[in-house]
Amino acid sequence: MHKAAGLQAFGRFCRALSDRGGQKQGGSWHLPMIMIMTAVVASSCGSSRQPHEGRLITDSAGRQVTVPDTVKSVIALKSGTLRLLSYMKVTHLVSHIEGSEQRRNVLYLFANPHLRELPPIGAGNNYDTELLAAAAPDLILATFMSPLEADRLEQLTRRPVVLLEYGDLGERRTKLFGTLTLLGTIFHREERADTLINYIETTINECTRRAAAATEKPCSAYIGGVAYNGAHGITSTEPDYPPFAMLSVYNVAAGLGLRVNGDAPGHEVVFIDPEQLIQWNPDILFLDAAGSRIWEEELAAPSVFSPLKALREGKAYTVLPYNWNTTNYENLLCNAWYIGSLLMPSAFGDVDAGQKGREVMQLLYGADIYDRAVDYYQPFRQYLDFSMHDNISSADTLPAIRHE
Repeated sequence: MHKAAGLQAFGRFCRALSDRGGQKQGGSWHLPMIMIMTAVVASSCGSSRQPHEGRLITDSAGRQVTVPDTVKSVIALKSGTLRLLSYMKVTHLVSHIEGSEQRRNVLYLFANPHLRELPPIGAGNNYDTELLAAAAPDLILATFMSPLEADRLEQLTRRPVVLLEYGDLGERRTKLFGTLTLLGTIFHREERADTLINYIETTINECTRRAAAATEKPCSAYIGGVAYNGAHGITSTEPDYPPFAMLSVYNVAAGLGLRVNGDAPGHEVVFIDPEQLIQWNPDILFLDAAGSRIWEEELAAPSVFSPLKALREGKAYTVLPYNWNTTNYENLLCNAWYIGSLLMPSAFGDVDAGQKGREVMQLLYGADIYDRAVDYYQPFRQYLDFSMHDNISSADTLPAIRHE
């Protein structure tokens, strides 16, 4: 409307100049004036055009971004973003996916299989800017992206880009909760964000409270096979493994891995020498299912790890993946219930860890995917080196918890 009024006024001005020029000679001054007025009108018309009208929000990187009042389509970039959208129950708004999402075996795709059928916006983990621009989503969400890259992506696609901090369940838990709150605001799902935050906080506090009341003798533990940019074997570990921290279980690797390249002080996955693990000789060995194909081969007899007392005494157990396309929060909560039940029966004796795992996945994803997760990853089972236990057959290696 403003544009039409401006053009009408400009037309009247030009006609006036034309009439005046017909009455006077030397009317060459008309041309510069017309050019000036053309620029003014064009400028005024352009200034009223806002490609992303809506609400102004502050993303996790502190950037001011205008997002639509109602988001009708969204694209998730980088590790874990689709998982967060799955937690928020807004995957029906996702219009395109990264190419690698079509073949991943992760829980958010178990819960939302329709995502695999969406058109890709790039090959592998990489996005194609032209495909993104052509997809024209209302909003682009991204984790693990620099503000500079986000600004550049906004310019190239002319779409708002909101950065999300993925956080963790330790020192950066408030970052995770802040991101969930932000997503609740963007999608008008504030109640869902509050439900997630309260459930995660309550679960952690309950595990910690129970562990503090345990009467068992403290033991040392190690988590091996932790994924980091792909699967790894038993020497890949996490010094800040959250389930150990929640339960105050002594992690023999706790002194390693000061993060120097992360976005906050802390630890990250580290790789140790086999000799170091032999020297630590933990009481209990936990094996991350993400690296099962590798550590199964590494532990096959004869093995450099055979001296470990946890293997000799049958105290090695499998758990759900910690990292697979970044941190799997649901798996960590499930693992905490399992480890607590295994190591501290005095405090967790009334807990059915399998049922707790089912509850976690149902709450976070709104879907009953526990059985499929267990069938696929084979967690919560005792690992036995049969060369050390001649009187035990593979039929005796029953699940360490019930799977109803």
